[in-house]
Amino acid sequence: MTPTLLISVLPAPEIATRKAPTGSARSKAHLAGMKALSDVTYDSEARVLRFGTTSDDPSLAAARMTLRGGVPDDKDQAAMAAARAALSALSATKMAEYVPDLPAEQLESIRPFVEDAVALALPQTTYSVETLLGPCIHFAYWAVYVVGAELDATIIFNRELIEHYVRDNLPDLAQGTQRNYRSWLFRVAEAVNPEANPRNPMPLNERSLDTPYDEAERVALDRWAAGQGTVYMRRGARTLIALGAGAGLTSVEIATLRRDSVTVSPDRVVTINVTNDGRVRTVIVRARYEKSLAKAIRDLPGESFVFLPKRASTKNNVVSAFVARASSPTGSPSVRVRRLRNTWLVQQMTDRVDVFTLMEAAGLQSLESISRLASYVPRLSSDARIAQLRGMK
Repeated sequence: MTPTLLISVLPAPEIATRKAPTGSARSKAHLAGMKALSDVTYDSEARVLRFGTTSDDPSLAAARMTLRGGVPDDKDQAAMAAARAALSALSATKMAEYVPDLPAEQLESIRPFVEDAVALALPQTTYSVETLLGPCIHFAYWAVYVVGAELDATIIFNRELIEHYVRDNLPDLAQGTQRNYRSWLFRVAEAVNPEANPRNPMPLNERSLDTPYDEAERVALDRWAAGQGTVYMRRGARTLIALGAGAGLTSVEIATLRRDSVTVSPDRVVTINVTNDGRVRTVIVRARYEKSLAKAIRDLPGESFVFLPKRASTKNNVVSAFVARASSPTGSPSVRVRRLRNTWLVQQMTDRVDVFTLMEAAGLQSLESISRLASYVPRLSSDARIAQLRGMK
């Protein structure tokens, strides 16, 4: 259970000398209208503020204790049993039927631990049990029987250990697949060891960070686009993905982009001149999306919109309205322009694009967006980092 948070309070003499203002009707009205903090109490005997609730689910916090060192109590074990019971019949069946290619004796010792970890992570992610279970079992096997770590979530589900495993022990996998493994393991780590793997904090304006799409989700987006019912809708979906994940455009920029702002060079490099608030910037489309975007604009007149050229409206909700009426099969990732743009930013950062070049292409005035997305960028190997710092990359 998450401990009560304690904050020291000013010494008694200083508090005692402070009196509420009197004689002012406006001050009294202001005080009367202030919202009470029901979750915060002052313990006068201990002279501390006590914050009695947290954002963590108490049952999740209790279940999490069964994955840590020591003997869990009955309450913790009951919470974990409830988490396992909450799995769908299909998920429970797939979990029980999965047989990894690992030594049976060692597998038997780690399997309950991994299954419990995945059971806690599933409600907090969009991934399926078969997506998470395999990578987690192989990772836990490596951590316990190769590294020699204890079977403890606070030790095993550590970001640095995950980074090391993916980077140095899966060399035969493509970079995109490595990023997927890293993302899957991170999601489980966030569920079972949140103290060492905090999710991105909520900004003060309460606008959460839109996580970039991983490679598996990007492939699913391509299938979503290809599965639309008409040629016009398919072209619109492909164009939306190309402008978002391929060029990092915002919803407004996608809605207002005209054909004459896009050029295709003889060697098929696609360039977009983006106008926003009177400022013009140049964006080079990523190679993965060059062909689909070039095909989409091939027969369009110069004044036509690139995205949904038959429309007349330039309202800000053009993109969201299109996504709302597009068909979305069960299991398809939600299509959001901010996630597409963040995917583009992370891909550029992964490719080590110069930060000033990236800010200019993205139309950014500060490093805030880039710094918030840095945790999604795979770290270089130790040798590569040394070479960069020595100026020998």
